[in-house]
Amino acid sequence: MSVLSSQFKPTSYWWEAAPPIDGTRAAPDGNYDVAVVGSGVIGLNAALALAEGGRKVVVFDSGKIGSGASTRNNGSIVPFHFLHQEQLEARFGAEVGARVARMFVDAFEHLLKVPKRYGFDPMIKPYERFFLACSPKHYAHYVADAALEGERGLGLGWKPIDKAELERRTGVRGYHGGLHIPNSLAMHSGLYIQGVAQACIAAGVDLIGKCRVLKMRGGGGTTTLVTERGEVRAREVVVATNGYSDGAVPYLKQRLIPARLYLSATEPVDPKLMERFFPDRQLADSKRSMGWIRPTPDGTRLMVGGRGGMMGNDPEVHARKLYQDMVAMVPELAGIKLTHCWYGVIAFPMDFLPHVSKVDGIHYIVGCCGVGMCAGTYLGNRIGNRILGAPQADSATAVDDLRFPRIPGPSAMNRLYSRLGIEWYNLRDWWDLRQK
Repeated sequence: MSVLSSQFKPTSYWWEAAPPIDGTRAAPDGNYDVAVVGSGVIGLNAALALAEGGRKVVVFDSGKIGSGASTRNNGSIVPFHFLHQEQLEARFGAEVGARVARMFVDAFEHLLKVPKRYGFDPMIKPYERFFLACSPKHYAHYVADAALEGERGLGLGWKPIDKAELERRTGVRGYHGGLHIPNSLAMHSGLYIQGVAQACIAAGVDLIGKCRVLKMRGGGGTTTLVTERGEVRAREVVVATNGYSDGAVPYLKQRLIPARLYLSATEPVDPKLMERFFPDRQLADSKRSMGWIRPTPDGTRLMVGGRGGMMGNDPEVHARKLYQDMVAMVPELAGIKLTHCWYGVIAFPMDFLPHVSKVDGIHYIVGCCGVGMCAGTYLGNRIGNRILGAPQADSATAVDDLRFPRIPGPSAMNRLYSRLGIEWYNLRDWWDLRQK
């Protein structure tokens, strides 16, 4: 039996309702106060803040506007970092770990204000999120995470639940308990980016898609951007290319390891099955190569994601792997076909922290590690405010000017590093699962 629908598409499910646009201009209009490179969640929110502050702003993207990872993710709105609290504090100490965690809570609250302010509906829905412990060791980490979250006063209400309670509340079996996070949200990320892009247009931002920036050079208080459609000068430049950074931004190529995250969408699911397993509920396992399932905002389909870094470009191959993950997590979903499969490229700094920095007159905001919808909205707005000269209360972040470690060796090795990192994670997952 094929697991693929006869209407299978190798494109983002979100693009059905919110297809990315080419932009508002075919070419730049003279010189600008600020040029933004990258039209994802960070770049658009930075451009919006700057245009509302009276600056003449242009946004460039090598593809269509918002067509990168910002409309290829699963739409989760989460008030926490890719590394949970125990890992954050083990890596960076209690003070920095708590400060970063608080920033993600602030970012969560900031994002919720954006659709209301600009009058669009990205279908934000409340969900219970359950992290499923694949081993006793993983469950012990969840217990520690919940304790630290409470001690730091983050107000997230994390609660570890044992195996019996997990089965009672979710219906899933075969796990060693889990972590219940009550205040997660999710949305239609395509509609969100579409709404922010329209707000940018209303504020006077020039959006130029399918126009790659080839080179940037400074001098005389301005930066010249050499693009596929001519040169333009700007007094300030914001680079928010993240996993799509190329040779035009060698500073980032030397510091970011890109990785693919894959997602699929199912055909409509029987309402009784949805009510049984996914009544406003998301499931994610505890593996480092995490897999997850969540309902679409209209509650009719499921989205399945994970296996960051799968190799090859055949979406049908990846769809079959994601189907296997889905059925392994919830066997009752067997037989449901997939209608879409796609991937987005995210990026990981060596220290797994977002970075906000200014080097040689260029502002860089990157490295949200796959949880960028909240953090990207917040950091983009903050860097825009900073360029406008806003007070620290509206422009400072917990990750300002942190040391941004360079990846050893030439940037041409980054793809190999990504693959090695994924295989290392897979090996550690295999070892942890043997400890059952």
